[in-house]
This record gives sequence, C-alpha cells and structure tokens, in this order.
Amino acid sequence: MKNAKFARPALIVAAVAVVFILAYLILSAVWKEEEPQYAIDITGVTADGKTLYSLSDNYGEQGTVLVFFNHNTGKAIEVLQQISKIAPEYDADVIAVATGEGTISEQIAIMEENDITVFPHTLFDLEGEMADAYNISGTPITYFIDKNGRIIDAYVASISEKSMRKTLEAIG
Repeated sequence: MKNAKFARPALIVAAVAVVFILAYLILSAVWKEEEPQYAIDITGVTADGKTLYSLSDNYGEQGTVLVFFNHNTGKAIEVLQQISKIAPEYDADVIAVATGEGTISEQIAIMEENDITVFPHTLFDLEGEMADAYNISGTPITYFIDKNGRIIDAYVASISEKSMRKTLEAIG
C-alpha cells in the first residue's frame, strides 16, 4: 500500500512532463522562424545603353528598392512617382526595372511623357530575363532589400506612404 501512494504522484509528474514536451514540440514547429529570403541578383543595362549595373553592387553598402514596372500601367506611374519623392530621404538605392516593350530610347521617351523619373539605376529588361528571374507577371511589384541582400518586404501595386517610409527605415 505504501508504494501505491508514491506511484500515483510519479505517474502524474510523468504525464505532466509528457504534455509539456509535446506542447513544446508542437509550438516550436508552428512558431519556427522562417529562413530569410534573399534577393536574386540581376544585372541590366542602364539608360545610357552601355553601363551594366547589378543589384549586388549595393550589397554591404546600402539597402535597395527594386521595383519592376511597365510604363503602360497607371499604378506603376503612381508608385514610381511616390518612390522618387520619398526614397531620396533615406539611404537606399532605387533600381527601377522597365519591363515594357520597345527600345531603351522609346521607353525613356514614354517615361518622360508620363513624368516618371529615370533613376540613375533604371534598368531595361528588353528580353524579360530579369522579370522571369522574379516570376513577374504584372507590375508594379516593389521589393525592399537590405544591404545584405535579404528581402525585407514586397508590395504588389500600391504602397501607402507610411508603409514605404517604415520599410525604407528597415532596409537602411
């Protein structure tokens, strides 16, 4: 009889321990930290038609706003105008990838007609290779990448000014 008194508490302690271990395993699987998503390095020709520029040129130096756009979409024009107004206040490079059709000079003319800033690092994806690397099927799509090449956030179409400022601070 004496051993039965000690057996019951031991079973309760063992059962509670098993429950805690199972709870820990389940919660750790659910709340597992995600692996960082790294940007795919792209290289393209700038507006002068000669200079090559790569996303990785910024690694270790500064964050990058990478925006894919087609000058034929109103949202793209809106996002690019917003970026050109806000981004200079932060330590971030802007790489704008034009995915439209036509030669570089034709695309620049259309951009200028629509008051779209031709950023120093506007790249022209004439063959669609950069858009394919990111599986871009519609624009604008904007990626915010820190100086280590990690994608911090991404937006399809519009971005509120508050969200843009918050994300620009995060990549700085």
